[in-house]
Amino acid sequence: MVWDILGQKDYRKMRAQGMSGSHGILLVCDLTRPETVKAVEDFWLSEVLDILGTVPIVFVGNKIDMAGKDSAAAASLAEIGRKAEMPVIMCSAKSGENVEEAFRKIGEMMISGDFVEKKTLFEGGSLAQAVDEIVSDFCEQYGDTARAMDLIDREFGRAKVNIGKPTKDSLLTAIEYLSDVERDVHGRDVSEVNKLRRWKMIDEAK
Repeated sequence: MVWDILGQKDYRKMRAQGMSGSHGILLVCDLTRPETVKAVEDFWLSEVLDILGTVPIVFVGNKIDMAGKDSAAAASLAEIGRKAEMPVIMCSAKSGENVEEAFRKIGEMMISGDFVEKKTLFEGGSLAQAVDEIVSDFCEQYGDTARAMDLIDREFGRAKVNIGKPTKDSLLTAIEYLSDVERDVHGRDVSEVNKLRRWKMIDEAK
């Protein structure tokens, strides 16, 4: 399963929720915009390692058809990969060049067993914290925050969730309801993965 998360540097909490549980990362930059290459090293790499610990990472330079394989941006990305000891693949989403290779490479790394077990983002906070995480997660996955909040209000009401003093039983029921909503939007597989992740948040809450 592949998740495309926000590329902006804001909304860290939502990005962290999107990354949580990932078994590998494709860090993609735009070779026609050197600042995005620089951000890979200065921002995104440390963010991934902070959230997930040691995981397989493939650095991907997109728009090689426009920037050229001998561009300064491509050379900079190759150097970042060398220092991080992770592979670098130059590709073009427009022409399809090396796109399949990027996904094949991260898949091979993920199943190789060469990387240590990742840290989990949520490590047994309170039920109130779990509610906050679930709300943020649902909004991020749904895509339309305003509509997502309306749905949360509705389904939490159906499940009789008391936000001020939530119970595990009511939250588990609410998660079931939210999963039904997501099934119609994203399909059964995605909704089941999200449901299990949120169940774990509730189960580990103190």
